[in-house]
Amino acid sequence: MSIVTNSSLINFLIVIATIVFTATIYIKYKYSYWKRKGIVQLKPTFPYGNHGSALPRGIALGRIVKRFYDEFKKQGLKVGGVYMGLSPYLVVVDPEYAKNILTTDFQYFTDRGIYINKNNPISVNILSQEGAEWRESRAKFTNIFTSAKMKYFFETLKRSSEELRTSLKQFVDSNKDLDIFEMIACYTTDIIGDVIYGIEAGSFKPEGAIIRRLGNELFGQFTLLDQLKLFITICYPGIAKILNISQIQEHIGSFFIKFFKDAMEYREANNIKRADFLELLIEMKKAGVKLTDEEMGSQAFLFFAAGFETSSMSSSLTLMELALHQDIQDKVREEIHAALKKHNGQVSYEMLKELTLLDKAFNETVRRYPPLSAITRTCVKDYKFRNSDISIEKGTPVIFPLIGYHANPDYYPDPLKWDINRFQDKNEKHVGFYPFGDGPRNCIGSRFGIMQVRLGLVSVLRDYKVTVSPNTKLPLKFHENTFVTNTIDPVLLRIESVKKD
Repeated sequence: MSIVTNSSLINFLIVIATIVFTATIYIKYKYSYWKRKGIVQLKPTFPYGNHGSALPRGIALGRIVKRFYDEFKKQGLKVGGVYMGLSPYLVVVDPEYAKNILTTDFQYFTDRGIYINKNNPISVNILSQEGAEWRESRAKFTNIFTSAKMKYFFETLKRSSEELRTSLKQFVDSNKDLDIFEMIACYTTDIIGDVIYGIEAGSFKPEGAIIRRLGNELFGQFTLLDQLKLFITICYPGIAKILNISQIQEHIGSFFIKFFKDAMEYREANNIKRADFLELLIEMKKAGVKLTDEEMGSQAFLFFAAGFETSSMSSSLTLMELALHQDIQDKVREEIHAALKKHNGQVSYEMLKELTLLDKAFNETVRRYPPLSAITRTCVKDYKFRNSDISIEKGTPVIFPLIGYHANPDYYPDPLKWDINRFQDKNEKHVGFYPFGDGPRNCIGSRFGIMQVRLGLVSVLRDYKVTVSPNTKLPLKFHENTFVTNTIDPVLLRIESVKKD
């Protein structure tokens, strides 16, 4: 009996040893991909690859991407190889290579390579769609964000800007701290509610708005479970699909799909017409464009998600920097007043486009604090880099580390300094500056986002001087386990009335 038992144990150990040996060989082979391609790689560790064992501390995407960039830049490389889990990713260090991929050679990199769960309709939108699906959606929705349509939306936006101006009054000359992000986020939420869904969100009211609360939940710090889901979707997307993982909580997705359907049905049943996104979709359906309720709801949610946190934080940080640079703030205010005088005291779409100094301040802010640490593309057919022997295969994901480009002293001397003179010439092409992406897969709503930001900044600066509260913790520190740039501590400002001529 003992002989049989010992024999079974030996067989079991042989099987285990064989599995371990085979797995080790397989993992080593997978982690030699870039070496076999002749591309320098960082040393990976299973199961994280180069992602790092970040789960206990949060998925620090910005820090990870910046480390990739700095390591390869230090070696004087134009590209470098890393691994997310077992998957090889190419990091593009040279901004000229990035420009070629995003624009000139776009046909090789038409997909973003974002994980989506097609069982969750809210995830399927123009941001994540690939190939023919993306081209079809782009064709449907591009016309909604033309300059002509921005003028169409503008009067609707102005209602929310007036609410912002009214809400600021309680802080004027009071020495009360204003959490500027919360204030601008209420303004942004009201615009989204008004323009996208055709409702008054009521974010400035004490009870707040449900879409504001859900936005906070969507973009807040990740729980441990959220971090684990994100790790799996990035590093092991095949397993994520088997486990039916979705990055957007089901109750949030269900709410926004139903919210959109209800708004659409109410509008059509009561024959209501407004200058907003919903009205344009209704007109598109009447014109014969094929649009399902889920498709429209998902695209509407995307425009909410894309504009909610990034616009609010970038606007808030612009105001903070202007509060720290009073001389520039005064010049921006003078520019605003001169433009208002030219346009008979009226804020208009054309008037906002004339505020070049304000645009410089905003551009320098998103350079100094990029809303996203990186953007990605996936190679859809074998590609050879121009004037190089480097080539990559179809299916290879590519990372563009914006956080690295923007902080490179070779392109932006003294990069931690906020200096609007970097954007003195509006026609100058700034190296590696892609706050809204670039090429055909850039942010489709960038015009709308910029208009929204300009209007919000003008609403604050035309009547008020902003200063930094002594309770603001400087230098700013940022969360590492969030998708977008987000400060750990609130940005607290104080508001003073401005004497008018």
